Amino acid sequence: MPKRLLLVLALALSTLGTTATVAPPTATAATATYADQVEVAITKYTNAHRRAHSRRAVVLGSCVDRYAEAWAGHLASTGRFYHRSWRAITSGCNRRYASENIAKYRVGTAGATPDALARTIVRMWMNSSGHRANLLSSKARITGVGVRKSGASWVVVQNFAA
Repeated sequence: MPKRLLLVLALALSTLGTTATVAPPTATAATATYADQVEVAITKYTNAHRRAHSRRAVVLGSCVDRYAEAWAGHLASTGRFYHRSWRAITSGCNRRYASENIAKYRVGTAGATPDALARTIVRMWMNSSGHRANLLSSKARITGVGVRKSGASWVVVQNFAA
């Protein structure tokens, strides 16, 4: 199943209070990559926080997702860590609003499950006023998430748009 359909299914099930294991993009559950699983879980935890704060759930948007994936890849491959201009997303995806959350997290030698990493990243964003504002923005309707390995760390980019 495509990533978008699986994510919509996961969001629908989580809205009903049901938990489900969701296969990541273009892979079966057995062959899912760690990064794919983190991406799905980040959206799940983002929407849980949004619902807890009376915000509408965000849905995955293919254009916004491509920007998040590409930026995570850029940051991971260059070793740099900074926000890009939101104008890239608004003009590239024909949107009127965009924002971005980024994180870099070193997983210890024992590792972490994709769900635990996602929960930690979203919790970090919720504890940062600027990232929290992006995550809970009432303007946001669409999201995209990119996760890439960079040495011993994971680089995570979450974009929002409307």
